[in-house]
Amino acid sequence: MNKTKIIKNIIGSVLAEKGFKYIRCEKKIIWTFGRKVENVEQEVYIQQHTLFDEEYKLMFWTSAKGNGMKEIGNILSEYEKKEYWQAETDDKFVELMKFFAEFICEYGVALLEEMLTEKSDSFETTERKLFFKEHRKELAEKYDKKYNILSIESKDEQLKKIDEVLWDNRTAEENTAEFDRIYDLLLGMAAILTEIALKKEKVEIDYDAWRIEVKVDGYSFWPIFTVVQAWLRYHQGNKDMLVVWAMARTFI
Repeated sequence: MNKTKIIKNIIGSVLAEKGFKYIRCEKKIIWTFGRKVENVEQEVYIQQHTLFDEEYKLMFWTSAKGNGMKEIGNILSEYEKKEYWQAETDDKFVELMKFFAEFICEYGVALLEEMLTEKSDSFETTERKLFFKEHRKELAEKYDKKYNILSIESKDEQLKKIDEVLWDNRTAEENTAEFDRIYDLLLGMAAILTEIALKKEKVEIDYDAWRIEVKVDGYSFWPIFTVVQAWLRYHQGNKDMLVVWAMARTFI
């Protein structure tokens, strides 16, 4: 069975109507179609699990930030926990490709159009970035007064103290008041992290980037993103590493 020919005939004919072209087959298990709409690149993949496993999945990717990789389970709740589809015979493979093609027609085309637009970071929204820009110093002062981080002499220990604060505040009740408290805390820790970075020379802050970006000696890191990722990990009870220290120590 010539899988590439079947995929190009069934999947390719559907995608061609939307400007996609067949690009390549990587490692004999990933078939890629792509298009470019203005400055946004998009790709659709058919991926076989391994050369030895006759199971496949359909994926959608875009270069527009904030979208990530999408699969069937992201769209249809009945497939939320299903990643691969079995196709152990030639006939079943053809049937599966037809199923993928039907999904593309019914859901994938609209999904790809939606994925042409950049999305805000789920936490670092436009509103929060503006608030951080306007109140960064106030946030740093408020939380440093409470946790006394900036007075610590060692930068390593300052970063570890931020991790400690996030770990101690890892739990949150599911109510608006508690969420607001945690969100404010996260912005406060990010503000302190930024203040630590500003002690170095040639530091710039880009408030208009997709995520607020601190540029230090030619390198960049994202203070809010770093703090949020740390809290999310700790919120799940995972403290196998000090996340803020690990992510930021190289830069500051």
